[in-house]
Amino acid sequence: MTMLLHKAELAAFDSIYSQYHQAVFMNICKLVPQQEVAEDILQDVFLALWNNRHKLELTDDVARWLFVVSYNKSIQYLKNAAKEKTILAAHPEQPVSTDDDNFAVLKELQLHLISDAIEKLSPRKKMIFRLCRLEGKSLQEAASILGISHHTAKEYLKASSAFIKTYIAAQQVTIPVAGLLLLSTYFQY
Repeated sequence: MTMLLHKAELAAFDSIYSQYHQAVFMNICKLVPQQEVAEDILQDVFLALWNNRHKLELTDDVARWLFVVSYNKSIQYLKNAAKEKTILAAHPEQPVSTDDDNFAVLKELQLHLISDAIEKLSPRKKMIFRLCRLEGKSLQEAASILGISHHTAKEYLKASSAFIKTYIAAQQVTIPVAGLLLLSTYFQY
């Protein structure tokens, strides 16, 4: 009985992977253009699906779950890469350590940058971004909630994602080392 259940789980997983891996990969590549990194994130997404298979109902919501997880893992990668880059720029003579106080400061800085970027969006774009990217709603659901067309919702999401990505990238380049020291005192509790 257990063997049959395991084979059924594998068959369901293979079916889901075949159906969604290319679309999820393309979604990841929109945020993370390095193919090797995107492939690693894709593997992490489907590993998370496998590890959570007993908690999830493998229904129509699996697509939404995959896209939300892939988006979150991509954003996490970008935040970590930005932190490393900023730490190395600030202290090129010191190795990067996740236990370092600077790491916590940079984490807070990144979260602040993301929140700041979201707040700079127009009200409609902000709502679309929150509904689709943070709450995991489909474009159709978000369009329905906001009373706009699917096409308009898609364009708003595309524009808001591009703005946030550009905003964060621009901020990473322009933050001076002295500013990091000032921000470290600002974010301490």
